[in-house]
Amino acid sequence: MKERFILQKSQTRDNRWVCTDTENGIVCMFDDKNFNDANQFTVLNDIENPDALVLARWAREMADWLRENHYNKIF
Repeated sequence: MKERFILQKSQTRDNRWVCTDTENGIVCMFDDKNFNDANQFTVLNDIENPDALVLARWAREMADWLRENHYNKIF
């Protein structure tokens, strides 16, 4: 079974993480132990007129997964 979320160290910045939602095609980059203040979400798929509520739900689901599985990396 394919994992929905993949967390990897950034290849371009030392103190940064990259989390990918493989199901919905979004990526979040954030600084180590500073998720709430330094995150950047990017939509990978060419979604025309993305629904803001759907995007917000996907971001929340990713944040919930990160909190449950990688708390030490986000705070």
